[in-house]
Amino acid sequence: MIRARWIQLGTAVVAVGALELICRLGWVRPTTLVPLSAMVQAAIAAAQDPDTLADFGLTLSTVAIVVAIAAVLGVVGGVALHAVPRWRRAAEPFIATYYALPLFALYPLLVVVLGVGTTPIIATGVLYAMMSVAMATLAGLDRIPAVYRKAARVNRLGRVATVTRILVPACAPDIAGGIALSVSYAFVAVIASEFLLASHGIGHAIADAYETFQTQRMYGLMLGLGVCVVAINLGMARVRAHLTTGAA
Repeated sequence: MIRARWIQLGTAVVAVGALELICRLGWVRPTTLVPLSAMVQAAIAAAQDPDTLADFGLTLSTVAIVVAIAAVLGVVGGVALHAVPRWRRAAEPFIATYYALPLFALYPLLVVVLGVGTTPIIATGVLYAMMSVAMATLAGLDRIPAVYRKAARVNRLGRVATVTRILVPACAPDIAGGIALSVSYAFVAVIASEFLLASHGIGHAIADAYETFQTQRMYGLMLGLGVCVVAINLGMARVRAHLTTGAA
């Protein structure tokens, strides 16, 4: 394990050094790629800009709303499909090909129906994110031992109490894994939507920097966004590990 960590660290150092060297030697045009040191400087400058911080805050709040809605809909949908096998068999082909569907093509329709603003962006993000939670919920419910349901019947719990007090807590690690995956889908959908029509948000800021040839600022914003996403994923991984340890 320690050796693998050192290999990963060494690979990252070599990659960063190669990027810095290639850019500093002029092997690529500065309008195409900039050194990592320049990206870091641009990210620090962006962190000191109130407008950029407001864009970050808007994007992160939108992603949080998307993940919250997707988590609720995904858990409810997963529980419903698991409870009614006939619905599940009918939905399985759709579930298997869900992420192959061009869901982002629905964005213009959502703009027509919901108007311009954050609402169609949230709707697009929910479409992308909720299925991972539903699939994780189904997988977790499939692995719950039958004795859990017997215990619920012995204690005369109703369907709602059985789901909320026994089944969902028992598969909480799986649901947490689905929610962690939904965060990635939410970021992809929200950032891509902000590229198109949004007037604010970090996706709009990146697109604006690209269109105005502010290459260093563009990469700095992308670096800051990447660091933020990695930090969130690490936090979700810790939560899932804690839930797994508690379930064990």
